[in-house]
Amino acid sequence: MAENAPRNNAPPTSVARTSVPLSDPVIARASLERVLARATELQSAGADAPEAISESRLLEVAREVGIDANHVRQALAEERARSTFDVPEGGLLLDALGPAHVDGQRTVPGNAVDVQSRIEAWMPRMESMAVRRKSPQRVSWEPRRTALGNALRVISSGNRAELVRADQVTAMVSAVDDARSVVRFDVELSGLRRSQRNLAIALGVVANAAAFVLVSTPILFIASGSPNEFAIGSSVAVLGAAQAGVGYALWRGLRNSYRRTLARVQLRVEQMLDELEDGGMQSPPSLLKQVRGALLGE
Repeated sequence: MAENAPRNNAPPTSVARTSVPLSDPVIARASLERVLARATELQSAGADAPEAISESRLLEVAREVGIDANHVRQALAEERARSTFDVPEGGLLLDALGPAHVDGQRTVPGNAVDVQSRIEAWMPRMESMAVRRKSPQRVSWEPRRTALGNALRVISSGNRAELVRADQVTAMVSAVDDARSVVRFDVELSGLRRSQRNLAIALGVVANAAAFVLVSTPILFIASGSPNEFAIGSSVAVLGAAQAGVGYALWRGLRNSYRRTLARVQLRVEQMLDELEDGGMQSPPSLLKQVRGALLGE
């Protein structure tokens, strides 16, 4: 009977229940990111690729692929906060000095209007900056290049005047939602970098070469025809090597000075973002409120 029993070739119930249909394969998260990036690249290369997409449509697409809408809104706010600058002047010495631009960006609490108003009140009072241009979401300032303005800034803030050598400082505030905003500071230092380059050329090349010619010419003239001509010529060569070393030392000093300025400016940008992140940059209380608080112990 056992030999004549019909065979059951159906797979076990547990295997059938856990198998994934081949028509709907699962995509891992890492693969999903690569697929989306590649699909975007192919779409951009196509002749019929759209030039733009609405933010609402982008949110719909994000929901379809399982991306949190809050993350998309923050990414959009960060993209809106990006600034576009003209390509700075380049060159061997300029590039060796360092970048001509410092920036910092962070998501801070508060709606965009309130955050921007706090920044606009802070910059002239604490950083000695004067408004250069202003738009609904972007404001640029330039330093008040007066001795009184810089002195007042240092006295009022207790910090060094890190931003007074900048060409301009730009703040961009972009709303994420009603309670969060993305703030980006951009500081341009092209003028300072160019002046350091010019100073390096003037001191390390022109002045150094002129000094070498001024000293070596009469020595070589006197040594001409002298039995010690070779020894004197060798001493002039040593003098030239020493002056070349002096020129290089001047260059390194100017480069290090510029890079220290970059580091201080970067630190100041981060400190201002810290202020905003901690709810700072609030307007100081009026003199009447300060007196009242001192008398009542508030």
